Amino acid sequence: MPLNDQPNPNFERLRKTLYCGQADRVPLAEITIDEGAKEAFLGKSLNTLSTDIEFYIQAGYDYITLGRRIAGFPPVWDSAHWGNYYEVQRQVGRGKSKGAISDWDDFKRYPWLRPDDLDFRILDEAEKILPKEMKVIRYMGPVFQMTWMLMGFETFCYKQADDPALVEAIFEKIFEMVYREFEDAIQRDIVGAVWYGDDIAVKDRLMVSPDFLRKIFFPKLKRLGEGCKKRGIPLIYHTDGDITQVLEDIIASGVNALHPIDPTGMDIYQIKKRVAGRLCIIGNIDVDLLQRGTAQEVEEDTKKHLKLLGPGGGYVLGSSNSIPRTSNPENYRKMLETALKYGTYPINIK
Repeated sequence: MPLNDQPNPNFERLRKTLYCGQADRVPLAEITIDEGAKEAFLGKSLNTLSTDIEFYIQAGYDYITLGRRIAGFPPVWDSAHWGNYYEVQRQVGRGKSKGAISDWDDFKRYPWLRPDDLDFRILDEAEKILPKEMKVIRYMGPVFQMTWMLMGFETFCYKQADDPALVEAIFEKIFEMVYREFEDAIQRDIVGAVWYGDDIAVKDRLMVSPDFLRKIFFPKLKRLGEGCKKRGIPLIYHTDGDITQVLEDIIASGVNALHPIDPTGMDIYQIKKRVAGRLCIIGNIDVDLLQRGTAQEVEEDTKKHLKLLGPGGGYVLGSSNSIPRTSNPENYRKMLETALKYGTYPINIK
């Protein structure tokens, strides 16, 4: 059911905040919300785009996220082209290091996705039915993650030294597809922002050296940043882990907002002081708290974030990663209700 005192959606609220401004209230945002969590909130099945939009409106969001995993259309990510990728994920999860691509012969044989394989029909449908006050946030990625997963992390690390050209070729091949999605996104008036997700860190460190990221990763991120700037829309970047070491590189790449400021590795309150006015920050409400905490604990933590991060703008409230199926529906609702109740400017929380 809808939240009490639910405001009308207004993407300009989120847009202004993503550019480090202060709107009428602190907006809400999540990179992904599991369909099970949405259905638990709505109290009914989520089987159409219209129902998905209904959820975002009733939950107090100003946008709807559209990416590859969308109900109602064949999801590109799960197609036969990426079958090997999912097998690699399973192997990595079992501790195996060899992926689908270990050498140039594997690279040539791999069933790479082609531009003609991309399916944008869901965005065409959204253009017809999305309320004018809302926008689509186009989610895309990852490139770095998919590169190492296709190779297996151990192979990926060795090849950085033994055959860096192979690593770069895989990276380029994947980015080619992501950039094609990006080109489609920035041509659509319905798209109000781009959300690029690509984990480059773990809890307390980067996964690779800053030098590798500066040579291979950040130039690609900068291309997205430049494209968004030219189109006049914000770029949001998601990565888990502690990225303090390359925070300035992220800003220099044209990223307008960073998600989720992983609470297991960074202090969001210190980060806000460091980047205030230069980078909007999103999220940080601990997913573990949403799963296992009490409603009162969720309310207090949400109020703390609003009180210390909201004033002056440049903060969007959300979880520390995403809303999984395992989230406690009562706690998720409490986070939303608290944000709407106490997040209106001027914020006055004692």
